Amino acid sequence: MISTYLGYVSATKDMASTLARIAKQATVKSDQQYYDAHIGKIKNVDEFLSDYKLYSYAMKAYGLEDMTYAKAFMKKVLTSDLSDTSSFANKLTDSRYRQFAAAFNFGGTSKNQSAQSDLQKSDTIGLYEQSFANETALAKKESKFYDTWIDKVTNVDDITNSSRMTDYILRAHGLNPDNISKAFLKSVLTSDVNDPNSFVNTASNFSTASLQPTYKLIASQFSFNADGTLSGATAQTAEQKEAMISRYDSMVPSLLTAAAATSNDDYYRQAITKVQSINDITGDNRLFSYIKTAFNLSSKLTPVQFNLAFTNSDYAAVTGMADMVSHFQFASDGTLPTGQPAQTQQAIDDISTKYLSQAKDAKQNLFDDAEKHYKTAVSGIKTITDFFAANDTKNKNLPTIEDMALRAFGIGKNEVSRDQLRKILESDPYDSKSYVNSLKDDRFVELAKAFNFDSEGNLRAPVAPLSQTSINSLISAYSKSKTFGLTGEMRDKAVKDAKDAATEFSKSIAKIKTVDELLADKKLTEFILVANNIDPKSVDKNTLKKAFTADPEDAKGFLNTQAGQQFKAMVNAFNFDAKGNLTTAKIEPGQNKGARLATNDLYLHQTLETQQGSSNEGVRLALYFQRKAPQVNSVYDIMSDPALYNVIKTTYSLPASMSNMDVTRQAAMLEKLFPIKDLHDAGKVNNLLKRFSAVYDAANGGNTTSPASAILTRGSGTGMSADLMLSIAQLRSR
Repeated sequence: MISTYLGYVSATKDMASTLARIAKQATVKSDQQYYDAHIGKIKNVDEFLSDYKLYSYAMKAYGLEDMTYAKAFMKKVLTSDLSDTSSFANKLTDSRYRQFAAAFNFGGTSKNQSAQSDLQKSDTIGLYEQSFANETALAKKESKFYDTWIDKVTNVDDITNSSRMTDYILRAHGLNPDNISKAFLKSVLTSDVNDPNSFVNTASNFSTASLQPTYKLIASQFSFNADGTLSGATAQTAEQKEAMISRYDSMVPSLLTAAAATSNDDYYRQAITKVQSINDITGDNRLFSYIKTAFNLSSKLTPVQFNLAFTNSDYAAVTGMADMVSHFQFASDGTLPTGQPAQTQQAIDDISTKYLSQAKDAKQNLFDDAEKHYKTAVSGIKTITDFFAANDTKNKNLPTIEDMALRAFGIGKNEVSRDQLRKILESDPYDSKSYVNSLKDDRFVELAKAFNFDSEGNLRAPVAPLSQTSINSLISAYSKSKTFGLTGEMRDKAVKDAKDAATEFSKSIAKIKTVDELLADKKLTEFILVANNIDPKSVDKNTLKKAFTADPEDAKGFLNTQAGQQFKAMVNAFNFDAKGNLTTAKIEPGQNKGARLATNDLYLHQTLETQQGSSNEGVRLALYFQRKAPQVNSVYDIMSDPALYNVIKTTYSLPASMSNMDVTRQAAMLEKLFPIKDLHDAGKVNNLLKRFSAVYDAANGGNTTSPASAILTRGSGTGMSADLMLSIAQLRSR
């Protein structure tokens, strides 16, 4: 029988190869294959506990094999909300239970499920507001194009054959180009507005009477003969062109600029003096929009409703338009008495004052109100049905949730039907074969990424580089590493610094979409490395990129080599694919892929230790100590784990009776023997275990089965009095 020393060295010389050999053993391979094939199908904790083969495999992996019988107890562990310090698992002194709960998705998940995270809401609102700035910039670009191009027109066909030109002219007048044919527009542009029999003066050519004045206005701004040729030197005079550009710059951007408001006010003062009927107002969208803004009326107010306010005083009172009506001199039939203007000069001045006042803060008020409404409405969404129901807003001047979302991602409301939008939002944007990716339009993909609906329209957790459980684990590990071995003021400062770093980490990691973005952020990578007990100075960016894009399931891949194995647990926790992009492929209802791989790895370690222990318990103790050493942050971690404590007592020839001493005296003695920080140094741990092996063999002679090491079969954290465990837990929490 080989010595403890040779057994330990043989097993750890190339741990990756050792574990690979264990994985090939028939029973181990069969158990692992069963776990991999079935854990992804588990949807809740009861299904997990009822599958004994799955459940017992996981329990063994986390060193809880002796508690497999206690299903009711373990259910309380698994459903604990680890973000709640008072939850069941967090109250237990044995950290294995928290690690076990953290490996599965059975507890506290509802808190992480929302239609949009705070970051997603903020991004959507930001894109929504930015769309208006983009719209204004584009409008200026289009006006510059029109200014040059219109002077080159020689025939009406030059306009009607150019979708860019027709769009410009029609949108300047508040018309939708999609609803107007080329032939219809040509008839309008070649009409003589002074000929009562021309196209624009024949009411039967228009679907509604309210549209006729708008087209007469368009025709009056061009100089074309009936055959489409020019009747003058250019299609428009300098004044007509300037008026067209002014109209477009005012009408097309959805929000008013200060310059546009002043221009609209000048236009109103001139145009209102020429108005002869209500239809002259509703037929000029610029005038109509001006009045609606001045009296804070709904932007969706129709010409029919506007006319009704003048002919029905009760309707005007109920709809809040009585004040607006009182500023005009229209008769009940919507016309003006002969020689009487639509408004007195005083009324014009009053409306101008109202308009400029409303326009001054209109943009910011709209943004503020829309943002408040959006955040409130989105927070109440629980299903995709709620999303569409949230579009019913009492304030008709506010955009709907759907409107804001579509505009934020540059999608026209008429581009998608309600059914298509539902399919997009329920589609997986991270799956190349999904419905939304089949559309081959990045706008729809980004929209789907902005919301958290699953394939059935229910909420899911946001797709992020790390789960909240993993983030919490990293923060805890980082804090322990940074405060490691410190006392007094130095520790207090380190605790504060670690807390600040954790806050920044939580905010920054949520914004990461790719491995390249992650590695480009030095603070983020350093935080992650420190939390994983890896010295940031010992790793370069290329090595990290190699680790993050390696396949952890490839037995010959980088992560399963001696050099890459230190990164395996770290990489497994992230939801990145082989190309370094976010993926949902690693996210499962019961257990994420990274946690599954970590569970498999722990199972192999546990199996190795058990098999080694069958012939030499000293080797088993040494292997267990090597695995757990990086997680040790104080002597109390050692004292609370009988197996770890046994290795230390054996190595330094401490008496067994030492465990009966006062806890603080035990801690003081251990702190004098060796620096705890040495346990985070693989080389120093290796040297300590070589010493342990020699002392263990000397103490046990040819009998390598030590009763003291049998505690491993019962799991760490047992074999110690309840009073001692409580004392250690209290001291560790200080």
